[in-house]
Amino acid sequence: MMLMFSDTVFYTAENTNTNEKYSVEYDETEILATDGNDKAPNTYIMVFIAAIGVLSIIGLFLFKNRKLQTAFTSVNYIFILGLIIMMYLYSIHMNYFENQPNTSSFSFYAVLPMALLFFNFLALKGVRKDEKLVRSMDRLR
Repeated sequence: MMLMFSDTVFYTAENTNTNEKYSVEYDETEILATDGNDKAPNTYIMVFIAAIGVLSIIGLFLFKNRKLQTAFTSVNYIFILGLIIMMYLYSIHMNYFENQPNTSSFSFYAVLPMALLFFNFLALKGVRKDEKLVRSMDRLR
């Protein structure tokens, strides 16, 4: 959810001839041209971030139904991978400066979806561990 409301730039591109700059944030693409400032919304990235946040919160409160919690966590993997694909489409795949020399780079914040994958893996591992513990307790009775 932090990604939706913060101004974190994960990709920048700059035309070396005209000094025109593109900075891609999670919520918008900012175009810093020589004639002014223009912004375009990143609607699809925002949809994926919102879905990841909602699925995570719902999965958090489903601790009494571990099978459904596992299902929500597994579906969350698909949305996180979709977010990573959308980040690729909004950064490397886009040719902001057609046939012009440019420099581009990713920032540290581009790693955040990879951290989401890791923490989602830890959540799924914990849910499965709880399920295994409950089943072992049922066998002892």
